Amino acid sequence: MRVALGWLAEFVDVPAVDALAERLTTAGIEIEGIERTGPDLSAIRVGHVLAREKHPDADKLSLCRVDVGDGEPLEIVCGAPNVAAGQKVPVALVGVELPGGSRIKKSKIRGVVSNGMICSARELGLGDEHDGILVLDASAPIGKPLTDVLRAGDVVLDFELTPNRGDWASMLGIAREVRALFGGELRLPPLAPAESGEPAASRIAVAVEDRAGCHRYAARIVRGVRIGPSPPWLAARLEAAGMRSVNNVVDVTNLVMLELGQPLHAFDLDRLKGRTVRVRAARAGEMLRTLDGQARVLEPSDLVIADDSGAIALAGVMGGADSEVHAGTTNLLLESAHFHPSRVRKTARRLGLHSEASYRFERSIDPDGQARATDRAARLLVELAGGSVAPGVVEALGEPALRCAEIALDPARVNRLLGTTLSPAEMVALLARVDVAAERDGALLRCRPPRFRADLAIPADLIEEIARIHGYDAIPATLPGAQLSGITLPPRRATLDAVRASLVGAGLTELITFTCVDASEHDALRLPADDPRRACVRVVNPIHASQDTLRTQLAGAVLRSARGNLARQISALRIFELGRVFTPTRPGELPREPLQAVALITASEPGVWDHAETPVFFEAKGVAERLLADLAKPAVFAAGECEPFLHPAASGTLSVAGRTVVRLGELHPACAAAFEITVAAALVVVDIDALDALKTAGPRYREVSKHPRVVRDLAVLLGREVPAGDVLEAIRKQAGGALTSASVFDRYEGKGVPDGKVSLAFRLVFQRTDRTLTEQEVAKTTERVVAALRQNFGGELR
Repeated sequence: MRVALGWLAEFVDVPAVDALAERLTTAGIEIEGIERTGPDLSAIRVGHVLAREKHPDADKLSLCRVDVGDGEPLEIVCGAPNVAAGQKVPVALVGVELPGGSRIKKSKIRGVVSNGMICSARELGLGDEHDGILVLDASAPIGKPLTDVLRAGDVVLDFELTPNRGDWASMLGIAREVRALFGGELRLPPLAPAESGEPAASRIAVAVEDRAGCHRYAARIVRGVRIGPSPPWLAARLEAAGMRSVNNVVDVTNLVMLELGQPLHAFDLDRLKGRTVRVRAARAGEMLRTLDGQARVLEPSDLVIADDSGAIALAGVMGGADSEVHAGTTNLLLESAHFHPSRVRKTARRLGLHSEASYRFERSIDPDGQARATDRAARLLVELAGGSVAPGVVEALGEPALRCAEIALDPARVNRLLGTTLSPAEMVALLARVDVAAERDGALLRCRPPRFRADLAIPADLIEEIARIHGYDAIPATLPGAQLSGITLPPRRATLDAVRASLVGAGLTELITFTCVDASEHDALRLPADDPRRACVRVVNPIHASQDTLRTQLAGAVLRSARGNLARQISALRIFELGRVFTPTRPGELPREPLQAVALITASEPGVWDHAETPVFFEAKGVAERLLADLAKPAVFAAGECEPFLHPAASGTLSVAGRTVVRLGELHPACAAAFEITVAAALVVVDIDALDALKTAGPRYREVSKHPRVVRDLAVLLGREVPAGDVLEAIRKQAGGALTSASVFDRYEGKGVPDGKVSLAFRLVFQRTDRTLTEQEVAKTTERVVAALRQNFGGELR
């Protein structure tokens, strides 16, 4: 949308270009560029001639003292005969380049130094007058740029309009915005035409058959026009707006569209068949040759204007070639309508036929502006093309256009969202500037947007208008005022967050995979025929034909991901997925959606300081134990087969309060082969629902002791079948409260250890918070621990 400020000034008082551009930009109208069509006179200053004296050495020269608003008055030699004291004149100072390309220099003229030039209209590029200087209005402010007091050519602002602001696609719409931002009175051009002759209704009738597609259709008749070129002022305005001049009739319809935002179309009245113009849906396969000469095949979704012979125009998009205005046209039918935006948009998009009219209809126009536009166009046609206007507007209505409903606005919410302290009265005044009528109703404002603002529908729209007109830069930077209270996460959400944080903290990377899988994956996981996880929920319309079932476990997802990484030579993997699986229930019921987390860890290669590869089983077990420790859920490990896809001799479970919550182990060789896993790998399967159901105590904190610790290491011979976890549990029970930690730090079997036995080394740490332990106390406790190990497990100290 290109707006010439000289044209805009006829509708509203226009401020300086820079101030206007800045304020419009901050109010939401993006300015793509500023184009000046005349000479650049911004460096020329307004001067005041304080005195004029005759040049001492030249009869035709004058010596003038000129105040340019900065410093001492300047001595300037001038040769114009009309220069006089008291005048306001344009002054080019030393160093300024004039539009013709010459640069002003400090020079000596007949022995007198001249410090600038008092300019004529020709020297400023404003005309051919050069016999005298250009004398400005006496009210021109001294020292201001000449562009502030004199319009040289015109300035055109190129706007980028948002799709929701169809009202801005006209001079009237931009003028309303300028008035809202800067104040002033809105001025409309003359509208009502003089009417004479036979009434329009005696010649033509209008019928709206597609009432949903056309809300209002208005038509006027202008008789006796003479088609010809447009006057220069009209062609110049269209050119400034980016349109070409065609002829006086077409140009008038385009001018009124640019002025008022209402698209118009002129038909050759004598070419229309019958007495009725109809607005209807196109018939399937109906043909129309549009103004661009193309034959269009129409569809029932298209809206057309038709006479008795068929379609004569695509409603809101383009007219038809068979009814267009031509050189011999004398009688016109002016069309002005309000079409449904979506109907126009669909037709224009389907046909790839976008026009200035469709641009405006798609963005919604004023539903009440049709008669006004026909009046304005008819008046201009009489002035520029002759003829007479038939009395009356022929009009037909369809379904009413959606009217903006009354909106209830809470002033307190406005201030809370904007961070302002505006009073309700100030909000009412700000809304009035954008033609929104608002009145107090208790604590609320009842607001009625104007019909030409289809974008104002909810309170947030009005809050945005208040912010725009008040000025975003006038909103103070304040912290939001609110009473903040702590947020309590639902137990399941807290469990999920804790599980994710623990696994990420252990160095694992989270995956997110697709929930649909291939059912044949169950065979690769070695699931038995009677395993409930083989019963899947099938997807009716899968994205991929082979992935047509919802997953019942997550192990397959991480194994598929591992296969992809291994194929790309990435062998050190520590990954996990946390998500839902889908377990079928009875027919007709939705599946259950339990939560699982599955982690996969592959064997790490020995580092520089490592002597041997760490068994992958123990890495996985460490991750699982860390997870349960982070959740403050003390667990007990039990070795044994627990999943068909895990190695039966290297797997086990972790239980909390007697309930199994984790299954883990090395990957079964057959499963590894099916998924092409070529490195040692282990899986950890976490039952999130089981974890969430446990009502265990949260973490407990204790005082850090300032007294020294006492460390005792015990190497105990035990049967190979004795679980180390059971031994640690027995140590903790016998040691009492002084024991702060107990752990296994060595395992040995071989030379010096009897067959069937293993040597486990335990490190016991003792410490009290109230005093230092004595050697006798620690020795007594250690003896009690050793006796319990001997009695319960047949253990012997080495």
